Amino acid sequence: MKRGVISAVVVLLVALLATVLVLKYKYKLDYADVSIHQTTAEKTYKNYREQTAAAAKKYDLPQEYLLALIVLESSGRKIVPHRFEKHVYAKLDAVARSKQSDLEGITSKQLYGMSVGNMKKLASSWGPFQIMGYKSFEIGADIDDLHGTNAVKTGAQWIDKNYGEYLRSGHFKDAFHIHNTGKPYPKLGPPKTYNKNYVPKGLRYMDEFRKMIKSN
Repeated sequence: MKRGVISAVVVLLVALLATVLVLKYKYKLDYADVSIHQTTAEKTYKNYREQTAAAAKKYDLPQEYLLALIVLESSGRKIVPHRFEKHVYAKLDAVARSKQSDLEGITSKQLYGMSVGNMKKLASSWGPFQIMGYKSFEIGADIDDLHGTNAVKTGAQWIDKNYGEYLRSGHFKDAFHIHNTGKPYPKLGPPKTYNKNYVPKGLRYMDEFRKMIKSN
């Protein structure tokens, strides 16, 4: 009898702990508490208003999401430096040497004869959305299209292909998480983004850009 009571208490405590974790880490509906930088939003809107409007119309995506994502990934800058990811290069190199079967569908055949410099480009993130170079294979684009004058259009094309339906159905929390991690927002536990406020900040910026778009 005593053992049964102890077991019941343990089960209850575990259930309470699980509830607390869910409440603590389940998506923050109070994302309004997350601070944003008004000047960054204004700069981003000025730099990318026309391009995001055109891309949003072409691919049926929310313009405010594209603008918010640009803030998160590149702070709204016009000239965005690329970022080399050493661990991604190691994986691509392993595929090229047939030591790894593929990387997200990219095979050694696609990398055959590629120079180290071009491989490094594939292992770098580019443009206002900071999309990895090797992702260009998915949409048949050139890496140069991920930055420069075609960056927003090409980035929106990749977004549309990979998680456009989440955006069109209003699942913005999942969309931000997919862009940063490749997977929807966890149903249980903390987000897997590099910064725990990545998603809440994105949603806050979306609200801000909605106001800007509406007032213009």
